[in-house]
Amino acid sequence: MSTNTFHLSVLGSNFNRPILEPYSNTQVNDNPKASEFFKQLENTTFVTYDQTFDDIIGPNPKLEVLATAQYPFAHEAGVYVMKSNEVFFTSNRLGDTTTDNQYTEINKINLSTREWSTVEPKKPILLANGGTYHDGRIIICSQGQGDIGGSIVSLDPISNEVTTIIDNFFGLKFNSPNDIVVSSDGCYWFTDPSYGYEQKFRNAPQLGEFVYCFDPSTGNIRVVADGFVKPNGIAFSPDEKILYITDTGFFNGMGEQDVMKPHTIYAFDVSGKILFNRRVFAVVDVGIPDGIKLDVNGNVYVGAGDGVHVFNNSGTLLGKIVMPQSHTVSNLVFVRNLLIMFTDNTIYAVNLMVKGALNNE
Repeated sequence: MSTNTFHLSVLGSNFNRPILEPYSNTQVNDNPKASEFFKQLENTTFVTYDQTFDDIIGPNPKLEVLATAQYPFAHEAGVYVMKSNEVFFTSNRLGDTTTDNQYTEINKINLSTREWSTVEPKKPILLANGGTYHDGRIIICSQGQGDIGGSIVSLDPISNEVTTIIDNFFGLKFNSPNDIVVSSDGCYWFTDPSYGYEQKFRNAPQLGEFVYCFDPSTGNIRVVADGFVKPNGIAFSPDEKILYITDTGFFNGMGEQDVMKPHTIYAFDVSGKILFNRRVFAVVDVGIPDGIKLDVNGNVYVGAGDGVHVFNNSGTLLGKIVMPQSHTVSNLVFVRNLLIMFTDNTIYAVNLMVKGALNNE
């Protein structure tokens, strides 16, 4: 659905939209044109706000279901392994989520057969969350549990062997590492919010809401960014000159909202291992910006409260891929031009006209 938003800049004196509900649920009583627009929007999957979005989705885009489950089996990570044509992903928190007796699963789906199964690592990965691919292995954020701090580990996708990469900042325990990306020089960049403490599976934090860079060739670990409420998703531009980091402080660990806190994507310029020129890139209008990926043209795709929001490299909203019932997309992954999206109980996919920036090829 293409839309001209000009007439939506003024909705009149009598309109209302609940904070957590999608744009289509805006109620307008004295603007017939806007009312008709929102009515059409209710059942629209592909919403175009800028003509270039049509070039991304193509003339006949189709949202398809790859897999479903009766529990939140598909929440985070999304790591493609080309050799086996599989995508690895992690579940949402399972077990007793009111205590520290919680766990997550690591699952995988074969894109050839569309069958999914649970992975059994040779060593426990505590509350596995975000992940990426590097040098033949899956790099996973382990959020820790109880007094055991978070860490970054690698998982061999064939043998299921687990190796710890880093588990401390000068003797202080990480909070609950959330998402990670590896730069072309082999450095690990990851976010470390305190969600584990708020969600009752980690002890009190020893560190702030930081973003780190770890160089395994030297063992150097440094904080590269602070000032976040909850640093979350992280991704480089294709040329690695810009680093995008999402702040999901709008929701605390128990899902309570605070409209005065960020649901924001920030952009940083990158020089070596230095981040500078922090700026607001975009704010999502539904929920929070969680997982984030880019295509080869530098467009930014972020999971949000009603689906996937797509921005150009200037932060202009190009369009949305809205999930059925406006379900939240927590993370996503490109497999060449196939965009795969995780909504806890369902994995969706759509073929686009552009490839993802990282293809593991």
